[in-house]
Amino acid sequence: MKSKRFFYSFAGFFRKQLYFLYGRPIEGVLKQGALCRVEDPTCDVTHGDVIHPCVRYIEEGFEGHHWWMVYTPLYGWNDKLENPRLCYADAEKGKTPTEWKFYCFIKDSPVTGYNSDPTMIYKDGKLYVFWRECHTPRTRELGCYYAVVGCYVLGKTIVYLSNTQMVEQNLYIDKEVCPTMIDSNGILKVYSLHQRYEPSIIHVFPKKILRVILRLLDLSNVFRLYSRIKCRGIAIWTGEIEGTYQYVKTVKIKGGCRLYQPWHMDFFKTTSMDDGRSLFAVVQSNEKFADICLAWSEDSEQFYLCNSPLFSSHAKSMKGLYKPTAQVVDGVFYLYYTAQDAENESLHRLFVTTMDWKDLKHQLGI
Repeated sequence: MKSKRFFYSFAGFFRKQLYFLYGRPIEGVLKQGALCRVEDPTCDVTHGDVIHPCVRYIEEGFEGHHWWMVYTPLYGWNDKLENPRLCYADAEKGKTPTEWKFYCFIKDSPVTGYNSDPTMIYKDGKLYVFWRECHTPRTRELGCYYAVVGCYVLGKTIVYLSNTQMVEQNLYIDKEVCPTMIDSNGILKVYSLHQRYEPSIIHVFPKKILRVILRLLDLSNVFRLYSRIKCRGIAIWTGEIEGTYQYVKTVKIKGGCRLYQPWHMDFFKTTSMDDGRSLFAVVQSNEKFADICLAWSEDSEQFYLCNSPLFSSHAKSMKGLYKPTAQVVDGVFYLYYTAQDAENESLHRLFVTTMDWKDLKHQLGI
Protein backbone atom coordinates (compact mmCIF):
# COMPACT_ATOMS: atom_id res chain seq x y z
CA MET A 1 0.00 0.00 0.00
CA LYS A 2 2.84 2.40 0.87
CA SER A 3 4.58 1.67 -2.42
CA LYS A 4 1.33 2.34 -4.31
CA ARG A 5 0.88 5.68 -2.55
CA PHE A 6 4.49 6.60 -3.33
CA PHE A 7 4.01 5.64 -6.99
CA TYR A 8 0.93 7.84 -7.44
CA SER A 9 2.52 10.68 -5.47
CA PHE A 10 5.54 10.60 -7.76
CA ALA A 11 3.29 10.34 -10.83
CA GLY A 12 1.30 13.35 -9.59
CA PHE A 13 4.51 15.35 -9.09
CA PHE A 14 5.64 14.39 -12.60
CA ARG A 15 2.30 15.46 -14.12
CA LYS A 16 2.60 18.84 -12.40
CA GLN A 17 5.95 19.40 -14.11
CA LEU A 18 4.32 18.57 -17.44
CA TYR A 19 1.64 21.21 -16.75
CA PHE A 20 4.43 23.72 -16.22
CA LEU A 21 6.21 22.55 -19.38
CA TYR A 22 3.09 22.96 -21.54
CA GLY A 23 2.08 26.24 -19.90
CA ARG A 24 -1.14 24.85 -18.45
CA PRO A 25 -2.31 26.41 -15.13
CA ILE A 26 -2.49 23.92 -12.27
CA GLU A 27 -5.05 25.84 -10.21
CA GLY A 28 -8.68 26.10 -11.32
CA VAL A 29 -10.80 29.26 -11.15
CA LEU A 30 -13.72 27.79 -9.19
CA LYS A 31 -13.98 27.00 -5.51
CA GLN A 32 -14.66 23.49 -4.27
CA GLY A 33 -18.37 22.74 -4.44
CA ALA A 34 -20.92 21.89 -1.77
CA LEU A 35 -21.76 18.23 -1.23
CA CYS A 36 -25.22 17.32 -2.52
CA ARG A 37 -27.62 14.86 -0.94
CA VAL A 38 -29.18 12.50 -3.48
CA GLU A 39 -32.06 10.30 -2.34
CA ASP A 40 -31.36 6.68 -3.29
CA PRO A 41 -33.92 3.89 -2.73
CA THR A 42 -31.23 1.28 -3.46
CA CYS A 43 -28.57 2.63 -1.11
CA ASP A 44 -27.94 -0.84 0.34
CA VAL A 45 -26.61 -1.87 -3.07
CA THR A 46 -25.33 1.34 -4.69
CA HIS A 47 -24.18 3.07 -1.45
CA GLY A 48 -25.55 6.35 -2.78
CA ASP A 49 -23.03 6.40 -5.62
CA VAL A 50 -23.55 9.13 -8.26
CA ILE A 51 -21.78 9.34 -11.60
CA HIS A 52 -22.57 10.60 -15.13
CA PRO A 53 -24.95 13.33 -13.90
CA CYS A 54 -26.93 15.39 -16.40
CA VAL A 55 -28.70 18.39 -14.82
CA ARG A 56 -31.27 20.51 -16.63
CA TYR A 57 -33.24 23.58 -15.54
CA ILE A 58 -36.73 23.73 -17.09
CA GLU A 59 -37.98 27.32 -17.05
CA GLU A 60 -41.69 26.50 -17.20
CA GLY A 61 -41.31 23.53 -14.90
CA PHE A 62 -42.13 19.86 -15.36
CA GLU A 63 -44.35 17.96 -12.93
CA GLY A 64 -44.15 21.01 -10.66
CA HIS A 65 -40.34 21.13 -10.48
CA HIS A 66 -37.70 23.18 -12.34
CA TRP A 67 -34.48 21.27 -11.61
CA TRP A 68 -34.09 17.74 -12.95
CA MET A 69 -31.20 15.30 -13.00
CA VAL A 70 -30.58 11.90 -14.55
CA TYR A 71 -27.56 9.89 -13.45
CA THR A 72 -26.25 6.36 -12.98
CA PRO A 73 -24.71 4.72 -9.92
CA LEU A 74 -21.38 2.96 -10.50
CA TYR A 75 -20.20 1.96 -7.06
CA GLY A 76 -16.88 0.15 -7.26
CA TRP A 77 -17.02 0.57 -11.07
CA ASN A 78 -19.60 -2.22 -11.20
CA ASP A 79 -21.29 -1.57 -14.56
CA LYS A 80 -24.26 -3.76 -13.59
CA LEU A 81 -25.31 -0.87 -11.33
CA GLU A 82 -24.90 1.67 -14.14
CA ASN A 83 -28.58 2.19 -14.90
CA PRO A 84 -30.18 5.64 -15.36
CA ARG A 85 -32.55 7.07 -12.75
CA LEU A 86 -34.35 10.39 -12.57
CA CYS A 87 -34.33 12.95 -9.73
CA TYR A 88 -35.61 16.47 -9.13
CA ALA A 89 -34.71 19.33 -6.81
CA ASP A 90 -36.50 22.40 -5.53
CA ALA A 91 -34.82 25.66 -4.58
CA GLU A 92 -35.89 29.24 -4.15
CA LYS A 93 -34.87 31.63 -6.90
CA GLY A 94 -31.19 32.42 -6.54
CA LYS A 95 -30.55 29.44 -4.28
CA THR A 96 -28.44 26.44 -5.26
CA PRO A 97 -30.21 23.04 -5.36
CA THR A 98 -28.32 20.55 -3.19
CA GLU A 99 -31.18 18.23 -2.09
CA TRP A 100 -32.21 15.83 -4.84
CA LYS A 101 -35.30 13.65 -4.53
CA PHE A 102 -35.71 10.32 -6.30
CA TYR A 103 -38.43 10.38 -8.98
CA CYS A 104 -38.28 7.11 -10.90
CA PHE A 105 -36.06 4.45 -12.43
CA ILE A 106 -35.50 4.84 -16.16
CA LYS A 107 -33.99 1.50 -17.17
CA ASP A 108 -32.89 -1.75 -15.52
CA SER A 109 -29.70 -3.71 -16.19
CA PRO A 110 -29.60 -5.57 -19.51
CA VAL A 111 -28.99 -9.33 -19.46
CA THR A 112 -25.49 -8.72 -20.83
CA GLY A 113 -23.52 -5.51 -21.28
CA TYR A 114 -24.41 -2.29 -19.52
CA ASN A 115 -26.09 1.13 -19.74
CA SER A 116 -24.15 4.38 -19.61
CA ASP A 117 -23.95 8.14 -20.28
CA PRO A 118 -27.55 9.31 -19.65
CA THR A 119 -28.69 12.69 -20.92
CA MET A 120 -32.02 14.49 -21.24
CA ILE A 121 -33.84 17.30 -23.01
CA TYR A 122 -37.21 18.95 -22.40
CA LYS A 123 -39.04 19.42 -25.69
CA ASP A 124 -42.68 19.84 -26.72
CA GLY A 125 -43.87 19.42 -23.13
CA LYS A 126 -42.09 16.08 -22.71
CA LEU A 127 -38.99 15.21 -20.71
CA TYR A 128 -36.89 12.94 -22.91
CA VAL A 129 -34.14 10.77 -21.42
CA PHE A 130 -31.49 9.06 -23.54
CA TRP A 131 -28.67 6.70 -22.62
CA ARG A 132 -26.14 4.40 -24.23
CA GLU A 133 -26.35 0.63 -24.39
CA CYS A 134 -22.99 -1.11 -24.67
CA HIS A 135 -22.58 -4.76 -25.74
CA THR A 136 -26.21 -5.58 -24.91
CA PRO A 137 -28.66 -7.99 -26.57
CA ARG A 138 -30.17 -4.99 -28.39
CA THR A 139 -26.80 -3.95 -29.87
CA ARG A 140 -26.18 -7.52 -31.02
CA GLU A 141 -29.55 -7.54 -32.79
CA LEU A 142 -28.67 -4.24 -34.44
CA GLY A 143 -25.28 -5.54 -35.53
CA CYS A 144 -23.38 -2.88 -33.55
CA TYR A 145 -21.41 -2.52 -30.32
CA TYR A 146 -22.88 0.71 -28.94
CA ALA A 147 -26.27 2.37 -29.35
CA VAL A 148 -28.12 5.41 -28.00
CA VAL A 149 -31.74 4.72 -27.06
CA GLY A 150 -34.37 6.78 -25.28
CA CYS A 151 -37.75 7.33 -23.71
CA TYR A 152 -39.95 10.13 -22.46
CA VAL A 153 -41.43 10.48 -19.00
CA LEU A 154 -45.21 10.78 -18.65
CA GLY A 155 -46.04 11.16 -14.98
CA LYS A 156 -44.04 8.30 -13.55
CA THR A 157 -44.68 6.16 -16.61
CA ILE A 158 -41.74 5.52 -18.92
CA VAL A 159 -42.62 5.43 -22.64
CA TYR A 160 -39.73 3.84 -24.53
CA LEU A 161 -39.06 5.05 -28.06
CA SER A 162 -39.41 2.47 -30.82
CA ASN A 163 -36.47 3.83 -32.82
CA THR A 164 -32.82 3.49 -31.91
CA GLN A 165 -31.36 7.00 -32.01
CA MET A 166 -27.66 6.33 -32.75
CA VAL A 167 -25.53 3.26 -33.49
CA GLU A 168 -21.80 2.57 -33.61
CA GLN A 169 -20.58 -0.52 -35.43
CA ASN A 170 -16.86 -0.20 -34.66
CA LEU A 171 -15.54 -1.81 -31.48
CA TYR A 172 -12.55 0.51 -31.10
CA ILE A 173 -13.95 3.72 -32.62
CA ASP A 174 -16.98 5.29 -30.93
CA LYS A 175 -18.59 8.51 -32.21
CA GLU A 176 -21.49 8.71 -29.73
CA VAL A 177 -19.82 8.91 -26.33
CA CYS A 178 -21.69 11.02 -23.77
CA PRO A 179 -24.29 12.52 -26.17
CA THR A 180 -26.08 15.82 -25.55
CA MET A 181 -29.24 16.84 -27.41
CA ILE A 182 -29.45 20.54 -28.25
CA ASP A 183 -32.43 22.28 -29.85
CA SER A 184 -30.95 24.89 -32.19
CA ASN A 185 -33.72 27.08 -33.64
CA GLY A 186 -36.01 24.10 -34.07
CA ILE A 187 -33.28 21.84 -35.45
CA LEU A 188 -32.21 19.01 -33.16
CA LYS A 189 -28.46 18.46 -33.01
CA VAL A 190 -26.61 15.87 -31.01
CA TYR A 191 -23.07 16.54 -29.81
CA SER A 192 -20.96 13.63 -28.62
CA LEU A 193 -17.31 12.75 -28.26
CA HIS A 194 -15.55 10.83 -31.01
CA GLN A 195 -13.20 8.39 -29.25
CA ARG A 196 -10.63 5.86 -30.30
CA TYR A 197 -10.41 3.47 -27.37
CA GLU A 198 -7.15 1.83 -28.36
CA PRO A 199 -5.09 1.05 -31.48
CA SER A 200 -6.73 -1.97 -33.08
CA ILE A 201 -3.34 -3.20 -34.31
CA ILE A 202 -2.26 -4.24 -30.80
CA HIS A 203 -4.88 -7.00 -30.87
CA VAL A 204 -2.79 -9.04 -33.28
CA PHE A 205 -0.66 -10.04 -30.28
CA PRO A 206 -1.42 -13.13 -28.16
CA LYS A 207 -3.56 -12.47 -25.07
CA LYS A 208 -0.68 -12.76 -22.59
CA ILE A 209 1.42 -10.23 -24.49
CA LEU A 210 -1.62 -8.01 -25.05
CA ARG A 211 -2.25 -7.82 -21.29
CA VAL A 212 1.33 -6.62 -20.77
CA ILE A 213 1.00 -4.05 -23.55
CA LEU A 214 -2.26 -2.67 -22.14
CA ARG A 215 -0.75 -2.47 -18.67
CA LEU A 216 2.24 -0.54 -19.98
CA LEU A 217 -0.07 1.82 -21.86
CA ASP A 218 -2.08 2.41 -18.67
CA LEU A 219 1.11 3.20 -16.75
CA SER A 220 2.15 5.57 -19.50
CA ASN A 221 -1.20 7.34 -19.19
CA VAL A 222 -0.69 7.81 -15.43
CA PHE A 223 2.41 9.84 -16.26
CA ARG A 224 0.67 11.60 -19.20
CA LEU A 225 3.29 10.27 -21.61
CA TYR A 226 0.91 8.42 -23.91
CA SER A 227 -2.79 7.62 -23.83
CA ARG A 228 -4.22 4.63 -25.66
CA ILE A 229 -7.52 6.58 -25.70
CA LYS A 230 -7.48 9.29 -28.34
CA CYS A 231 -10.20 11.92 -28.61
CA ARG A 232 -10.71 12.76 -32.27
CA GLY A 233 -13.04 15.65 -31.53
CA ILE A 234 -16.74 16.39 -31.24
CA ALA A 235 -19.11 14.38 -33.42
CA ILE A 236 -22.22 16.21 -34.67
CA TRP A 237 -25.46 14.39 -35.51
CA THR A 238 -28.88 15.63 -36.64
CA GLY A 239 -32.36 14.14 -36.60
CA GLU A 240 -35.88 14.24 -35.17
CA ILE A 241 -36.32 13.90 -31.41
CA GLU A 242 -37.93 10.43 -31.56
CA GLY A 243 -36.22 9.32 -34.76
CA THR A 244 -32.84 7.99 -35.84
CA TYR A 245 -30.02 10.53 -35.97
CA GLN A 246 -27.55 10.82 -38.83
CA TYR A 247 -23.85 11.40 -38.31
CA VAL A 248 -22.73 14.62 -40.02
CA LYS A 249 -19.07 15.21 -39.18
CA THR A 250 -16.45 15.44 -36.46
CA VAL A 251 -14.83 18.76 -35.53
CA LYS A 252 -11.60 19.26 -33.61
CA ILE A 253 -11.50 20.94 -30.21
CA LYS A 254 -9.17 23.89 -30.67
CA GLY A 255 -6.89 25.50 -28.11
CA GLY A 256 -6.49 22.25 -26.21
CA CYS A 257 -3.56 21.07 -24.16
CA ARG A 258 -1.42 18.11 -25.30
CA LEU A 259 -1.95 16.64 -21.83
CA TYR A 260 -5.68 16.35 -22.48
CA GLN A 261 -7.67 13.58 -24.15
CA PRO A 262 -11.29 14.67 -23.42
CA TRP A 263 -13.31 11.76 -22.07
CA HIS A 264 -16.79 13.13 -21.24
CA MET A 265 -18.60 16.41 -21.92
CA ASP A 266 -21.94 18.11 -21.38
CA PHE A 267 -23.19 20.98 -23.56
CA PHE A 268 -25.43 23.88 -22.62
CA LYS A 269 -26.84 27.06 -24.10
CA THR A 270 -27.43 30.38 -22.37
CA THR A 271 -30.54 32.50 -22.71
CA SER A 272 -28.48 35.63 -23.29
CA MET A 273 -26.63 36.11 -26.57
CA ASP A 274 -24.83 39.28 -25.47
CA ASP A 275 -21.44 37.56 -25.51
CA GLY A 276 -21.79 36.27 -29.08
CA ARG A 277 -21.30 32.63 -28.07
CA SER A 278 -24.08 30.25 -28.95
CA LEU A 279 -22.98 27.05 -27.24
CA PHE A 280 -20.79 26.01 -24.33
CA ALA A 281 -19.50 22.73 -22.94
CA VAL A 282 -17.98 21.52 -19.70
CA VAL A 283 -15.24 19.00 -20.36
CA GLN A 284 -13.69 16.14 -18.41
CA SER A 285 -10.14 16.42 -19.73
CA ASN A 286 -9.06 12.77 -19.33
CA GLU A 287 -10.50 9.43 -18.31
CA LYS A 288 -8.42 9.48 -15.10
CA PHE A 289 -6.71 12.27 -13.13
CA ALA A 290 -8.93 14.73 -14.97
CA ASP A 291 -9.36 18.47 -14.95
CA ILE A 292 -12.74 20.07 -15.62
CA CYS A 293 -12.65 22.78 -18.28
CA LEU A 294 -14.98 25.07 -20.21
CA ALA A 295 -15.21 25.17 -24.00
CA TRP A 296 -17.18 27.62 -26.15
CA SER A 297 -18.36 28.06 -29.72
CA GLU A 298 -19.64 31.01 -31.72
CA ASP A 299 -21.17 28.95 -34.52
CA SER A 300 -22.09 25.72 -32.66
CA GLU A 301 -19.45 23.85 -34.66
CA GLN A 302 -15.96 25.18 -33.93
CA PHE A 303 -15.13 24.72 -30.24
CA TYR A 304 -12.34 26.38 -28.28
CA LEU A 305 -11.04 25.22 -24.91
CA CYS A 306 -10.41 27.94 -22.31
CA ASN A 307 -6.82 28.52 -21.19
CA SER A 308 -7.49 27.86 -17.50
CA PRO A 309 -9.36 24.88 -16.00
CA LEU A 310 -12.47 25.27 -13.85
CA PHE A 311 -11.10 22.57 -11.53
CA SER A 312 -7.76 20.84 -11.41
CA SER A 313 -7.10 17.22 -10.54
CA HIS A 314 -4.16 18.44 -8.48
CA ALA A 315 -6.35 19.95 -5.77
CA LYS A 316 -5.84 17.82 -2.66
CA SER A 317 -9.56 17.47 -1.91
CA MET A 318 -10.65 16.80 -5.49
CA LYS A 319 -9.66 13.24 -6.31
CA GLY A 320 -11.36 11.20 -9.02
CA LEU A 321 -13.09 14.09 -10.79
CA TYR A 322 -15.57 12.77 -13.30
CA LYS A 323 -18.19 13.86 -15.82
CA PRO A 324 -19.44 17.43 -15.18
CA THR A 325 -22.75 18.99 -16.14
CA ALA A 326 -23.68 22.69 -16.14
CA GLN A 327 -26.46 25.22 -16.56
CA VAL A 328 -26.65 29.02 -16.55
CA VAL A 329 -29.78 30.27 -14.79
CA ASP A 330 -30.52 33.97 -14.11
CA GLY A 331 -26.91 34.92 -14.77
CA VAL A 332 -25.44 32.28 -12.45
CA PHE A 333 -23.23 29.40 -13.62
CA TYR A 334 -24.09 26.11 -11.87
CA LEU A 335 -21.54 23.31 -12.20
CA TYR A 336 -22.33 19.81 -10.92
CA TYR A 337 -19.58 17.21 -10.90
CA THR A 338 -18.63 14.01 -9.11
CA ALA A 339 -15.51 13.14 -7.15
CA GLN A 340 -14.32 10.19 -5.11
CA ASP A 341 -15.26 10.08 -1.45
CA ALA A 342 -12.29 10.96 0.75
CA GLU A 343 -12.69 7.77 2.81
CA ASN A 344 -13.87 5.36 0.10
CA GLU A 345 -12.43 5.49 -3.44
CA SER A 346 -15.21 3.18 -4.68
CA LEU A 347 -17.83 5.82 -3.88
CA HIS A 348 -18.55 8.88 -6.05
CA ARG A 349 -20.22 11.91 -4.49
CA LEU A 350 -22.10 14.73 -6.24
CA PHE A 351 -20.95 18.32 -5.70
CA VAL A 352 -22.14 21.69 -6.96
CA THR A 353 -20.39 25.03 -7.21
CA THR A 354 -21.58 28.36 -8.60
CA MET A 355 -20.20 31.62 -9.89
CA ASP A 356 -21.55 34.75 -11.52
CA TRP A 357 -21.53 33.96 -15.23
CA LYS A 358 -20.06 37.30 -16.32
CA ASP A 359 -17.33 37.10 -13.70
CA LEU A 360 -16.46 33.56 -14.77
CA LYS A 361 -16.20 34.54 -18.43
CA HIS A 362 -14.03 37.49 -17.46
CA GLN A 363 -11.64 35.27 -15.48
CA LEU A 364 -11.45 32.80 -18.36
CA GLY A 365 -10.93 35.55 -20.92
CA ILE A 366 -13.94 34.79 -23.12
